[in-house]
Parts: sequence; structure tokens; C-alpha cells
Amino acid sequence: MLLDPAPLEEARPTAGGLRWHVRRSPATEAPDRPLLLLLHGTGSSSRSWDGCAPLLAGRYRMLAPDLPGHGGSSGFADGAASLPRMAQALAALLRALDAAPVAVAGHSAGAALMLQLWLDGALPQARTLLSLNGALKPLPGLAGAVFPPLARAMAALPLLPWLAARAASRPRAVQHLVDSTGSRLDAPAVAHYRALLRQPAHVSGALRMMAHWDVGPLVPALRRRIAQAPVALLLAAGSADSTVNPRQSERVARQLPGARFRLLPGLGHLAHEEAPGVVGELLGGGG
Repeated sequence: MLLDPAPLEEARPTAGGLRWHVRRSPATEAPDRPLLLLLHGTGSSSRSWDGCAPLLAGRYRMLAPDLPGHGGSSGFADGAASLPRMAQALAALLRALDAAPVAVAGHSAGAALMLQLWLDGALPQARTLLSLNGALKPLPGLAGAVFPPLARAMAALPLLPWLAARAASRPRAVQHLVDSTGSRLDAPAVAHYRALLRQPAHVSGALRMMAHWDVGPLVPALRRRIAQAPVALLLAAGSADSTVNPRQSERVARQLPGARFRLLPGLGHLAHEEAPGVVGELLGGGG
């Protein structure tokens, strides 16, 4: 679900050697309200939070960047979009904007990025961390062995992003892709993904992120850190998610001291777009 217009303004700051596209609450809007950082997943953009933004505006100021190589943000010149490097770049963006979020919500790979930021000490004022269908574990079995090298090979093919952009122009192609996540989105939300996939630079950025992504060390490092510095971490997962098994979030919650798990009945991988009010409810603000 996308609501237009969302109560967010666009900006194009430079930080960490990248030119960013960010969406944020107007500077004049309730500067005393706490800041909420919203991190989208692989292949998406900050617009995926547009349905949530009007429902959260009464409680938070918001900052939603396009991740490196996604949407309107530039990618790394060498294409090496690893988790630690993306976290370092995002930390530089937060410093450049003098942004100190007290709450963070991350979707899918954005949840892993959120937790890496917290591990790196880049979220010193964060009190609430919300993982939505977090992709926090390596792919299991054969997929884990084959997919990263395959993504690297695909990312190295110069024509592939252009071919993918052309394929996205077919009427049903993007609809089938969205449906495969287990989510059912309305036409404007599907149009958001169609517009993204028509951009070769965006497709290339997503492939490069997948090619260099390694979350293997993440949960063990979190387990050690959270034991020393507790934080309110909620891992929510849609029961119909066919992209990341909801049991993954449940298992991770059991491994991390103080973490909580919440199953979202009937929702798929794009739960925050299917039911934007769930984000406000999970953050304790209703909606």
C-alpha cells in the first residue's frame, strides 16, 4: 500500500563518498519528536515506507534513505556492497545529517544493516530496534553455496541490468515477482517496484549487494554484544512470507538475550506494505 503524498521531503546529501537520496520529515515538523530510521530491503527503496509514514508522523520524525546502489542513491565505485561497508556508509550519512535515531525499523536485508549499525556503535541513542522479516541468517544448504557466486557472476554481466529492466516492462512480470513474496500489494505499490526494476542502475545495485552480502558473523556477534548492552529488539515475521522463512526470526530471537518474536498472521515478506499500520503497532504507537 502506498499513500501519496507521504509526509516526507526528499533530499540529496553527500556522505561516505556517496550521493544519497533520502526521504525525511520536514525540518519544521515537531523537532522535539524522536527520530525513526527506516531501512528498506534489497531491491526496494525508501518509498516502500510511504504507506507507514502518515501513520507514524504523529509520533516520530522519520528518515528513510535509499540504500547504496538502490533507487536514487549512488553505489560504490568498485561495486563491493558488503554489509560492513554499507553500514559504514550509512553511519557517515547519519553523522552528516546530525541524525540520532531513537528507534530503527529494518526490513529484510535492511534489518541486518540495522543490527550491524548497532553493533558498530553507530546508533548510540537507539532504544528500540524492529526487524521485519529480517534476512539475518545465510541461505541454507545448496542455495547458500550457489547463490552468492551466482549473484557475483550476474553482477559482472554488463548487459544483465538492461535485460532485466526490459523484462520489467512486461505487464505481468513484476506482479508475479511481488506475488512470489507471499504478499498481496495494491496497484500503486506494484508500480513502485516496476519503476525500480526499469532502472538498470538499481538492478545492478541490488545484484552487487547480494553478491557481497555475508550475514554469517552477525548473530554470534549480536549474542555477545547484547549480553553486555541490552537493547529492545523485536523480530516480527509474516506467517505467509515465502522469501524468508518466519522460523528464522523465531530462532534468532531465541538466540539473543532479551529479544522478542512476533508472528504476523497472513502477511508475506512485504508485510509493511500490505499492512502499514502493523509498523506503528509494533513500535508501540498504534496505527
